[in-house]
This record gives sequence, structure tokens and C-alpha cells, in this order.
Amino acid sequence: MSNIIKFAVLLVGALLFAMIVRVVVANASRPAHNTIETQKVQVSAADLPQGLLLRDDDLSWKVLPVADVPANAIVANTSHAQDLKGALLRHPVSNGAVLTADDVIMPSAPGFLAATLKPDMRAVSVAVDDVSGNAGLIQPGDYVDLLLTQQMERRTDSPDLAVSSETVVEHVRVLAVGSEIKRPKNNSGEMSDTGSRARTVTLEVTPRMGEVVAVAARLGSLSLALRSFATESRDPAALAAAASPAQRTPIWAGDISRAVRELPRTPQAHASVSAPAPVAARPVTIYRGSDKSDGAPTLAQAGPTADAAPPLPTVPAR
Repeated sequence: MSNIIKFAVLLVGALLFAMIVRVVVANASRPAHNTIETQKVQVSAADLPQGLLLRDDDLSWKVLPVADVPANAIVANTSHAQDLKGALLRHPVSNGAVLTADDVIMPSAPGFLAATLKPDMRAVSVAVDDVSGNAGLIQPGDYVDLLLTQQMERRTDSPDLAVSSETVVEHVRVLAVGSEIKRPKNNSGEMSDTGSRARTVTLEVTPRMGEVVAVAARLGSLSLALRSFATESRDPAALAAAASPAQRTPIWAGDISRAVRELPRTPQAHASVSAPAPVAARPVTIYRGSDKSDGAPTLAQAGPTADAAPPLPTVPAR
């Protein structure tokens, strides 16, 4: 009887041990309930000033706990996530700050172009083609210089001065290319068809620059020169100060081409302001009745009037 009791005790102990082992293994394989859920949100990649047109380099992604994600944040892989590229920043933001829909003005919003303009600035459009517009590679938010090229053949006879080129406006922001006021979403690296077909580019200029552009468009052809984004400051005030045109010497055809410099010069006819050359005196025949004598010309006779008068006819002798 004692052996049966011992066997039963051992059996119960083995069952309890197996149950304990099973519970421990199950708890170890079960994920912890205190795991923090996170989301990837869009943040600024640098300190950005107010009024900036956002581009890819200005934006970044950051993983944050769900509890720290503010309302209206741009969350990755969601159906309602907005693309902030090309949007206008309403106020300055610091590096790493979470961007929300309230921080920007989207290009599709009414009055976006007017809101893009800085105080006391104007929007002026210039005509471009595939060459002068950098083959459609210039996009809204880029900074450009405006070059004026003139044909001077009708204004000078010198081959050295036949063509001139000069920079009339520097470091101005592109607001729109054609009717597009936002950067294209083409991420494949191919040029968009809209940019290549654009025939106008709208620039942000001061009132004085607008007058310069209007006159330059009548003088010759305008070309856009794309500037680098690598600037010391992204502050619009600092960029506006750098946009004043520098006093540079125009580039002439003779400065570039040695062949033009070696062309033969066309002689120019200049009106002479010196006195006319004296007219050589001719002998004068004097008739007195039937008598004839030779006399030296007087000063009055030697002048242009006497020189131009026809000779007197010869009177036959009686």
C-alpha cells in the first residue's frame, strides 16, 4: 500500500513539473505586451526659413513613438500622406522638427503664387525656348541669372562689337515654369514633358529688376543660367541682398573669337571738317574791243565762282 502511495505522489509531482515547464516556455515565446509602437513621420532636414519652397533635400523621415506624433503629421505609407515637395513654408522650422499640413501652403491652394512672393517683390514672366530655358531642366524653386545677348551689326561696323552678352539680373527665384508652380513628382530622373514644352518662366524680382527685365526683353534674346543650391545661407533676406546686379563689363564677340578679331576692318567714311583744298588758278583772257591781252587772275576770280564760270567767247577782229 505504501508503494502505491509513493507512485501516486511521484506521478503527481511529474505532472506538476511538466505543467510548470510548459508555462515557462509559453511565456518565453510570447511577445512582450509593453512593446512601443512607432511611426515614420516627415521632418525638416535642416533649419529652414519662412517662405521657402521645399525640395527633396529639405525633407527627411524620422521614426517616432505613436504617442509623440502630432496631429496632421505626414506619416509614411498612409493613403492621406501629402507630398510636401514644392510646398511653401509658412514659418521657420528647426532641424528635425516634425512637419504638419498646417506648416505649409500646398501649390494647389488658392493664391499660392501671391503667397509665394516675399514682401515688396513682384512676379515677371520671360519667354524662353528649349535652349534659353536650359532644356526644361529649370524647376520652380530654383535660382537663376538672366543673360541678355544682343546682335549689334546695325549699330556698329566693327566685327569685334558684332555680338554682346551681359548679365542683367542675378540670383532670382523661379516661381513657375509655364503654368506649373510646383516641382514635378517625376522621381525616375527623366525630364518631364511639361518642363520641356514650357515657353515662359516666371521669376521673383524687385520692382527695379522688373523694369530691367522688360527693357532687356526688347533689346535682344534672354537666357537663363541655373545657379547652384550650395549657398552659404538659405535665408531669403540674404539671398535678396545678393540678387542685385553686379557692375560687370559686357562680353563682346571680339573677346571670345580670335577669328572675329582678325577680320579686316571696314573703312568708315568720315565728314571732313577741314577747309577745302585751294583751286588752281587758270589764265584769264581779257578782250577790249578788238584788242586781246592776257592777265593774271584776281583773288575773286581764283575762287570757286570764277573757276566754275565758262570762258568768254572769242570776238572776231574787224
